Amino acid sequence: MQKIWEEVKGHVKGRAVRGADGWTVETPGIEDWTSLMQFKQNKKIVDTSKTEHEWKQWLVKMKDKPVYLVIYEYGSIIGRQQELDDFTAACIRPLHTDRSGATAEASLRDVADQVVWRMWANHITRNLNRSTWDAAVSSHPPPYIAQLMQPVDNHHGSHLTNLARSANMALDCVVASIADLNQLRRHLDTCESNLNTRKSIVEAFIRDIPPPPAHAVIDPLEHMENVPDTEHQDN
Repeated sequence: MQKIWEEVKGHVKGRAVRGADGWTVETPGIEDWTSLMQFKQNKKIVDTSKTEHEWKQWLVKMKDKPVYLVIYEYGSIIGRQQELDDFTAACIRPLHTDRSGATAEASLRDVADQVVWRMWANHITRNLNRSTWDAAVSSHPPPYIAQLMQPVDNHHGSHLTNLARSANMALDCVVASIADLNQLRRHLDTCESNLNTRKSIVEAFIRDIPPPPAHAVIDPLEHMENVPDTEHQDN
C-alpha cells in the first residue's frame, strides 16, 4: 500500500475535515488513504477495513483481473453537491475576488507578504545560532529580500500601463501608414512625371512628321455631284 500511496499522493490536494466550526483542509498521510482512495472491481467498492493479511490475500486473488483505483482530491467525506459547495466556499475559493471572479489585489498582497517574510525568516535562522537572530531581525534585510518588498503596481496601474502600451502601438501603426502613404504618393508623382515626359516625346514626334504632298491630297470638289437647284425655279 505504501508503494501505491507514493504513486497517487500527487493527485490528492488535501484531506477535507468537517468539524464543529466548519470545513478545514489537512495535509493527508498514508494513514488516511482509506478516505482518499478506493478500489473498484466489477462496479463494486472494495471494503477498505481489511487487515494487512487480508489485503495480501485480496491482491493474490485479483491477479490478472481489472481493478480500478478511485482517487478523491479532498477525500470521500464530500459526498453531496451541497457539501462540495460549502467546502469550496470555506477552503478553496479566495475570500476576496474582483468583479471578474479572479483573486483580488488584497489577497495577492497577503500571500506575497507571507512568502517574503518566510523567506526572510529562513535567511535569519539558517545559521542555527539562536543568539544571532534578534540582531539579524533588527538589521536590514538582504538585498534579494528587500527587492521583494518593493511596492508593485496595483491592478489600476497595470491597466494604465497596458492602455499606454496599446495607445503607443496604435500611434506607431498610424505613423507607419502615413509613411507608406507618402511613399505611395512619391511613386505616383514619379509615374506622372514619366507619363508627361512620354507625352512630350510623342507630341514632338507628331510635329516632326511632314505633311503629305499636294498630289496625294484628293480634292473632294472634283468628285462632288452637281445637284440641280430646284428650290429657286419659277413655278
